[in-house]
Amino acid sequence: MNNFDPRPYLDKLETLVDVAWQNRAEQKQLSALKFEPLDFRPTIITTRAPWSHLQFDFPPGWIQIPYREAFRDPAKMLISELMLAYEGALLKDDRVFTIRPNYGLILTTSILGAAYSQDEDNMPWALPVESLDDVRAIIARGMPDLNAGIGAQIWETEAYFRDTLAQYPKLAQTVHIGHPDPQGPFNFAVNLAGVAIYEATLEEPQLIHDLLDFYVPIAIAVINKHRAIVGDAPDEGYKFLCRQIGGACIPDDSGVMLSQKMYREFCVPYNARVATAVGGALGHFCGRGNQFYEEMVNTPGVTSINFGNPEMQNLVARHAIASEHKTCLMWDGEIPPEAAHIHTGIIHRYVVNSWAEAVETRERVFGAR
Repeated sequence: MNNFDPRPYLDKLETLVDVAWQNRAEQKQLSALKFEPLDFRPTIITTRAPWSHLQFDFPPGWIQIPYREAFRDPAKMLISELMLAYEGALLKDDRVFTIRPNYGLILTTSILGAAYSQDEDNMPWALPVESLDDVRAIIARGMPDLNAGIGAQIWETEAYFRDTLAQYPKLAQTVHIGHPDPQGPFNFAVNLAGVAIYEATLEEPQLIHDLLDFYVPIAIAVINKHRAIVGDAPDEGYKFLCRQIGGACIPDDSGVMLSQKMYREFCVPYNARVATAVGGALGHFCGRGNQFYEEMVNTPGVTSINFGNPEMQNLVARHAIASEHKTCLMWDGEIPPEAAHIHTGIIHRYVVNSWAEAVETRERVFGAR
């Protein structure tokens, strides 16, 4: 670590936090997750698109830290992550204050010995192993050391977050440390072995099943280690300003390339094992996903779903299917007029292009309540 001092920013945020407001915001989200009646849908207004990692503007009065520095300094990462809590403290919307050890999707591949790259201010990227023989060798070695690769850095960062926030009574009550993104099983497989995985689903399907079966206890162990550090309850989790029911997130951005039949074979059973073991999971995918949306909604343990491309989705139709299974939608798109009546089973995020637009949107949305 360098000589960066996070205390002025922590002191500033501590004075701004309204604990009662944040408790109500989290309760609103929890009610929406459980499909309880609400007069207004929980609404978040932010200048950051979290799933695409795009920052369109910044709230005034907070330091802007380059990602390349935050990646290498937990104090800088903490203050960078708390920018969205500061944004929320100013706007007073329905967000839950969430931070995370923001090291991208490389945790589980790196603890297995795979390389990764991180340059400039780009998120790190997993580098696939050279061959399927390498995959077989990784499986043969068994359960990895969760401190290998970038693991130790992540756990140390989480402990630093926890211990630092504990010194600030209001932050300790309202800021939640989200999980370090172990990835969904099929996403992990593609991150580890690259596009060779797709061909192998046809030519060596047993190897893919072996790899996914190998990964499930690793993903569960990662979530349980995270929970042991931060103290989350068995049905509790946090990601991107949202409360979850359950501790996992299962992105299926790679699974979206599969047919319905193959998704049922290579994704559903392994997703279900992870999700049910950790009290539930948030499902996510980019693209249209028509071929497997109902399979994702039906997956045991999936308690909410986020769409990477909401512009490709019909909110009313998607919500009607999700409602049958009490699966909440984390919706980042526009609310069309025909969906104005949907107040529960949804947590809505407005992603805006400027701070001025954030303030205007906040007044328009919350002023009408």
